[in-house]
Amino acid sequence: MTASAGVDVGGTFTDVTVTDPATGQVTVAKVLSTANQADGLVHGLRAAGACLAELDAVVHGTTIATNTILERRGAVVALVTTAGFRDVLELRRRDRPHTYGLTSDYQPLIARANCLEVTERVNADGTVHTPLAAGDIDALIDALSTGGYQAVAVCLLNSYANPVHEQQLGAALRERLPELPMSLSHELAAEAGEFERASTVTVNAYVQPKMRDYLSSVREQLSDAGFRREVQVMQSSGGLMPVSRAIREPARTALSGPAAGTVAAAATAAGAGFTDVISADMGGTSFDVALIPGGSPAVSTLTQLDFGIPLKLPMVDIHTIGAGGGSIATVDRGGVLQVGPRSAGADPGPACYGRGGTEPTVTDANVVLGRLPSDQTLGTEAALRLDAPAAARAIDEHVGAPLGLITAQAALSIIAVANTKMAGAIRNVSVDQGADPRKFTLVGFGGAGPLHAVELAREIGCAHVILPPRPGLACALGCLVADARTDLTQPVEDLVDRVGEARIESILSDQLSRGTEQLRAEGLATGELVVEHWAEMSYQKQLHTVPVELGADATGWTVARLNSAFQDAYRAYYGGSLRKSPARLVNLRTMVKAPRGAPPLNPSEEPGRPAGRRTVVFGSGEFDTPVLPRTELVARGAQEGPLVVEQSDTTILIPPGARVHADASGALVVEVHA
Repeated sequence: MTASAGVDVGGTFTDVTVTDPATGQVTVAKVLSTANQADGLVHGLRAAGACLAELDAVVHGTTIATNTILERRGAVVALVTTAGFRDVLELRRRDRPHTYGLTSDYQPLIARANCLEVTERVNADGTVHTPLAAGDIDALIDALSTGGYQAVAVCLLNSYANPVHEQQLGAALRERLPELPMSLSHELAAEAGEFERASTVTVNAYVQPKMRDYLSSVREQLSDAGFRREVQVMQSSGGLMPVSRAIREPARTALSGPAAGTVAAAATAAGAGFTDVISADMGGTSFDVALIPGGSPAVSTLTQLDFGIPLKLPMVDIHTIGAGGGSIATVDRGGVLQVGPRSAGADPGPACYGRGGTEPTVTDANVVLGRLPSDQTLGTEAALRLDAPAAARAIDEHVGAPLGLITAQAALSIIAVANTKMAGAIRNVSVDQGADPRKFTLVGFGGAGPLHAVELAREIGCAHVILPPRPGLACALGCLVADARTDLTQPVEDLVDRVGEARIESILSDQLSRGTEQLRAEGLATGELVVEHWAEMSYQKQLHTVPVELGADATGWTVARLNSAFQDAYRAYYGGSLRKSPARLVNLRTMVKAPRGAPPLNPSEEPGRPAGRRTVVFGSGEFDTPVLPRTELVARGAQEGPLVVEQSDTTILIPPGARVHADASGALVVEVHA
């Protein structure tokens, strides 16, 4: 058994890629997502022709955790805190969703009435000030057993410094309430920052019952179909973990699907000879963008999932907006055209799907403009075809008539607004972070991405665009490219001068040992491991930290060497340093990764649609445009725009003035200004 399957379940489509390194064969499927996503996952695997009994691995990217949080459809959770600190989620950091807004509709994931207290106290240095009384444990268990709670989160004050009381509570709860899912803050985010730690453990408990049920259903259905291995799940950090760990720590999957896309984008770009890239994933519901400097996606240790909901876990630094192919176009009360964030999803979908949708979407606009053919199939499901007249009616009724525009003008306006929103998201992860997008190459993928990628590149100044072999299935491929990974953190919270070389070596060596043991126990470490250490540092009395790369070696980090590395990192980030202020070592981090064999990246050739021509509308006018199947483009060599390239998982648009050629890696490389 050498074949592996990557499955990415999105809001509109379920994407499947099956690769066999022994034969070099790659097969794919793109099917509509289902209400029960486990059903759609199995259906997609079968549509790709996978024999589940012969698969060596199934790797899954999912958006269930994110959607559960954003839609507020999680479990009824009890948050257990130190007495006097039950309002930690309500108080948060006293920030605002809008700088000049005086009101907010912020609602914590847990109601204040469900925040329970126990009498205990651990000091910031880890010493026990007030022991946890057995009577408080009994009272807490009584409240939990009668309160109708579906999960419990425990976040006690300073437990990152000494988790003894959380461990006592955890042992008691597991013994007396074994069916109640439980999350302990020191096991997920053993770091200073009470609110961020409480938010992280709350998110984990909030999504845990739903993720447990879903992943258990996936595992059961795959087992019934003959699959005999452990399912692997994509983490938000860009690594893999077994489904058993994902059930315990579902917060690590919050950006699972989008993270897979960044991994695929980095691999595709590297194959084509590009290292500094921006990944732009436009699916049916959202647009996900990430900066990938030097070939590695930027990773953040603190991410805002929504206003007031930070997650203190390693996550690929992805910015998401509601601008996908299914994003609905409306005219607001002021007569201004808006696109998104509301989406038509898979059911009923855009008006052109012919499944009952009546509101115009970005996909409808592309159909009306001739960028998508009226006889185009949806994904690999041949029975589902686009309905161009329905798309035109929806645009005329909801956009054209209110704005006094003919159909084509209204459709161009929808595309322009969507592109402007997506260009703004790209600037958020590049310009706002001090990176010049003109020095990066844009990797466009997702089912809708290749229709917009070149126009987006022109908007932000990129000179080249890379389009993967199967852009509409890139996230599924990213699941197969990713390596197994575990991340460990140890808080230090002391001045560098007081820490010393021996303590640093001890912490890093211990984290390496624990990470290696975990991957081997999970059956994921079969060869040589890759190790990376970081220090999170700041100047004394500063709140925000700077990551300092320490490499793979845990030894030799003297005070002078660590101070010098921090000064260099701080200067690179801020443009200067504060040499007279002492440096503080906040956390030490270790990442242990088990590389997997690189799968084939280029899918087998598909039967192409015949070449032809059709009228396509651009901002500069109508053009009689050549339409080629991707296989024929490869055979013909470099081509000038305007050009439409078709394949089963997506449609590629090359506007006038651009040039495209097929790279030896299988990717298409577009010169934006030929």
